[in-house]
Amino acid sequence: MSLQFVNEYGKRFPALVHQQSIVADGESTSVLFNHSLWRELGGDDIKPAQLVAQLDGEIHWPALAPLAQKYAGHQFGHFNPYLGDGRGLLLGEVKTPDGYYRDLHLKGAGPTPYGRGGDGRAVLRSSIREYLASEAFAALGIPTTRALLLTRTGGQIQREQLEPGAMLLRVASTHVRFGHFEHCYYRNLADTQLQLWDYVVERRWPSLKNSTRKQQFRQVMQSTAVMIALWQAYGFIHGVMNTDNMSLVGETFDFGPYAMFDRYLPDKIFNHTDQGGRYGFMQQPGIGRWNLQRLQVALSASMDVTEFTEVLDEYEPFIQQCYFNQMRQRLGLTSVETDQARPLIASWLALLEQEQLDYNRSFVELEQLLQHPGKVNELALVAKDWLADYRATVDEPDIESMQAANPVVTLRTYLLTQVINAAEQGDEAPLNQYLQALTTPFDRKHLNDSWAQPPAEEIEAGSLSCSS
Repeated sequence: MSLQFVNEYGKRFPALVHQQSIVADGESTSVLFNHSLWRELGGDDIKPAQLVAQLDGEIHWPALAPLAQKYAGHQFGHFNPYLGDGRGLLLGEVKTPDGYYRDLHLKGAGPTPYGRGGDGRAVLRSSIREYLASEAFAALGIPTTRALLLTRTGGQIQREQLEPGAMLLRVASTHVRFGHFEHCYYRNLADTQLQLWDYVVERRWPSLKNSTRKQQFRQVMQSTAVMIALWQAYGFIHGVMNTDNMSLVGETFDFGPYAMFDRYLPDKIFNHTDQGGRYGFMQQPGIGRWNLQRLQVALSASMDVTEFTEVLDEYEPFIQQCYFNQMRQRLGLTSVETDQARPLIASWLALLEQEQLDYNRSFVELEQLLQHPGKVNELALVAKDWLADYRATVDEPDIESMQAANPVVTLRTYLLTQVINAAEQGDEAPLNQYLQALTTPFDRKHLNDSWAQPPAEEIEAGSLSCSS
């Protein structure tokens, strides 16, 4: 295998873990395996079946040290102290050949003490959604956890209906969440909290090891803001931004009832359990700050957080700067100052909403119109006034930046549903094809592929379930 395991988390934080073995659910088979990520981690050539057998326990893998983590969190604004890894296990920590640290985490590994009576299983549907989202985000340059292996287990899992079981092997810089620090605050574990903070800083941002707590907290704030700014720029709705779903290092985490826009409907709520719209698209930047405030309160158990308020005051201008920088790239406005670009960006979004145009597809159509002014597409028919304003503002659109920032292929709920339905019936070819397209999203050869097409109006994305 040749992975270099350095399993220190459980040894250093025994109060935050429960040692737990993987409980296989029948014989598993590989569905997807990320060979390139495996090599990045330092792995040798391996057949997916070998890795599956080790996770199922058929072959002993002595380097594994499976742990269920304990944490707390604010869920839909209300504190819940009874959270933790209910169906996932931290298998170990790996040091890559480049000197980076990565966690290996297995979802669907069986019941744990923190599962609140749950079965500890994952279903194929939600596991496919997370695998594809992770790898699509990595290709787009949005900070994210990664997907290494997806298996189909032998079990049938009861959710809203019986569904095929699955396990997902996930890779992250760390699986430490805002909720870990809230748990330490709630349980008066000040020393453990401080040690955990230093542990993550050492692993993720070693250059900040000797910096002030304020500088370290600023790094957490900025990482969170960059992640959310990119969500907003690409039309992503996370769906469940509870503090226990927030990675301390700003990686998109715990993909649940997520969606990406087809038509631009900024007020649409995709998670049917979010009846108040707390985690809607337009609310996400504000929720990011609210979650950081909860982290500030939690950290008061172990450090002076007075100056953290100044850092939080930097959040809004910083996230706006990140967002507008990305939107300027997407619209070819890199030569235009942000203050001059803002009205164009605002009127662009208003146009997309008013005409109910496809969000990400419209950026690509704009790029085509700027390159070929006589071209006729859906955007050309409704954007004459906006295009006149654009041309009055921009001498030379930055087509190169547009091509590097505007994906042809994105996550679409109707396509996810298609490939999931096929995979559940044993046909994995569409799943592999969609994954291939999602991991090369900027390649214009996909323009006419079925994977690049918006849905017909009658199959627009509806509400999604948290069940996984």
